[in-house]
Amino acid sequence: MKIELTSKDGIGMLAAFAQKVGSTVENGRVEVPEKFGWGYIQGFNFDERLRMMIRNYELYQDFAISRRNQPANMLIFNFQHIINTSKTPAGKKLAPSVQITTQGLNAEIFIPKNTVLNSIALVIDAGYLRELIGARIDHPLVNTILENKQPLLFEEFVVAPLLKVVDNIVTANVPILLQDFYYKLKTQELICQLLIALVNRDGKKLYGLNIADIKMLYQVKERLLQNLEEAPCIAELSRFSGMSETKLKRLFNQVFGKSIFQYFQNFRMQEAARLLKEERLSVSEVGYQLGFSNLGHFAKVFEEVMGVKPKQYSKLTNN
Repeated sequence: MKIELTSKDGIGMLAAFAQKVGSTVENGRVEVPEKFGWGYIQGFNFDERLRMMIRNYELYQDFAISRRNQPANMLIFNFQHIINTSKTPAGKKLAPSVQITTQGLNAEIFIPKNTVLNSIALVIDAGYLRELIGARIDHPLVNTILENKQPLLFEEFVVAPLLKVVDNIVTANVPILLQDFYYKLKTQELICQLLIALVNRDGKKLYGLNIADIKMLYQVKERLLQNLEEAPCIAELSRFSGMSETKLKRLFNQVFGKSIFQYFQNFRMQEAARLLKEERLSVSEVGYQLGFSNLGHFAKVFEEVMGVKPKQYSKLTNN
């Protein structure tokens, strides 16, 4: 199933999606019929400079979206794996994250069948975002994003303040007359929280990306996270990617905001937190399961990433 978008707003996407799955658009929302999958897609078109789309569904067939004649000045913020749902495949490690993409990197999206889409996408005009921020922020990375002159992609883990705003968006019971006002404020709050994370990154020189590099970086990330018991081998990842070690480390750090080992360790601790909270495993069980032979070292790394010791975290989340 393929949708070709030619309109410059999110309304065209909703109507085209509804037609493909044999549904209708009601109050900006499309429910997926059971024979096609489950879930819904909901859009808010605040004006030509800012819109939001909530996607929480799964389709039983491949799905592609092709965008044509879209404005080059639009930035896309895609918050992934952030809506609580019982439909997430068991055993899948899906840490909440957000992708920021600039011009030229969103011409076509392919979604394999039986993929759970669980995201909130914000599309905002770069000039409008500059107006909202004003001249008070002078940060190389933020300015490069706002200039929107080269194809770039960045990804960040979603932390507690962002998750709180997302929960407000998904669970709020707002009268229809006030929905645009409420959700527009929430989109701006999401972007603000994201920029807070981005300004903490190093303002290094940025390198333009092509689709092939991006696909390979995500394959490297997937390979990196397949086994959380062993630290990554840069030489092996370099051979796998076909990139030199220098290029791989440079582009990985640029896209994900951390070195390969830092990213691995951060994700490892996110998984440790999940095991403590959702699986209710003991601290020692989690430490050993994630490959730590020294529980004191595990506790130290966990505290560096999560801000509290694992025993404290376990007590706070399981009470």
